[in-house]
This record gives sequence, C-alpha cells and structure tokens, in this order.
Amino acid sequence: MNCYSPTVTADASPETYFQEIEAHFALRRGTPFILNAKDWALMKKWREDGVPLPVVIEAIDAVFERNETSGRKKVISSLSYCRHSIKELWNERRTLYVGGGEVTPESGPEALLEALAVGLEGSTIAAPFAARVRALASEKSVPKIEERLIDLERELIDAFIAAAPSEIESIRADIATALGDAPKLDAKTRARTEEANLRRLVREKFGLPRLTLF
Repeated sequence: MNCYSPTVTADASPETYFQEIEAHFALRRGTPFILNAKDWALMKKWREDGVPLPVVIEAIDAVFERNETSGRKKVISSLSYCRHSIKELWNERRTLYVGGGEVTPESGPEALLEALAVGLEGSTIAAPFAARVRALASEKSVPKIEERLIDLERELIDAFIAAAPSEIESIRADIATALGDAPKLDAKTRARTEEANLRRLVREKFGLPRLTLF
C-alpha cells in the first residue's frame, strides 16, 4: 500500500524528474552519463514511491562526498551505488512531506525562500525569478512549495538557454563530441542524454542554484 502523499509523488513531471537525476549524477561523475536499464528501474521506483527530487539529489551528493573523502575513491558507475543513501535520507525526511502536507522546515519557509531569492538577484536573467520565489512564502505546504520550485528552476534554466544561443550551441557541440558516435545508442536515448547534459552544463556554467528548501 502506498502511504505517500499524491502531491509528493507528482512533485515533478517524469521527464523533469528523470532528467534532473541523470544530469546531476553526470555532474558528480564529471562525465556524460547514459542510464542503463537498472538505473531507469531505480528512478521509476523512487518516483512511484514518492521520493522528492531534492531528496534524491542530496543523497547522490552525500554518496560522492563520502567517496571523495574515504581515501579509496571507488568509481561510482551506476545509480545503484546511491540507492541505500536515498532510502535512508527519505526515511529521515518523509515526515516533512507525508500526511496533511502542512509541516514546514524548522526555520520556516520564509527565511529559506528569501535566501534563495537573494541568490538570484545578482543576475539580470535570474533576477525576475526572485519575486516569484518570495511569493511562495504564502504557500504553507512543503510539497507544494517544492513542486513550484522545481517548475521555477526548469524555467530558469530555459531562460538562460534562450538568452545565450551561441554559447548553448557550443555546449551542445561539446556534448555531441563527448558522447561520440555511440552506435548502440538509439535516437530517443541520445536526445534525452544530450538534453540532460545540456541542462547540467548550463547550470554549471552560469552558477545557477538549486531551488529547494532542503
């Protein structure tokens, strides 16, 4: 029986959810990343179980950070390496999401949203999003705030993509070169992988923050 809030389960569209995970995992690896069947099965299960995107991202970060400080530095080649970390973090955080959805972080959403908004004001392109982030303080449900932040973050990246066509074209060319011919890669998978890496590299190039309360 699924005991999770429907709002949480639908905190991002499947495309956004999978794309953001793929892009962030590639960012932490430092290389283009193509999901295998097992990785897809894991992501689909996380989304079906209602694990919010920010929880998945934070858990992936924790896995890589532990690996980098362990002294052994294993090659993390699959999302499978992150599954236990994601399960543990979600068990800790689910009380903020499950139930009536009225529980908010201890410091309150207002202060956290204000910090996110201030971080956007240093860029001409990002600045218009600051007011929209602040406006979410009127929403008392953490899942709803997170859902809107995910939407705003996607719009933010789209705005940077639209504003710098020549730079984006250069990034796309670098991605195509990095992926190579990849004859076994079907057109749909290649397009999805290129898009995920584009969004990752745009975020990295322009120093865009992750819009999340956590």
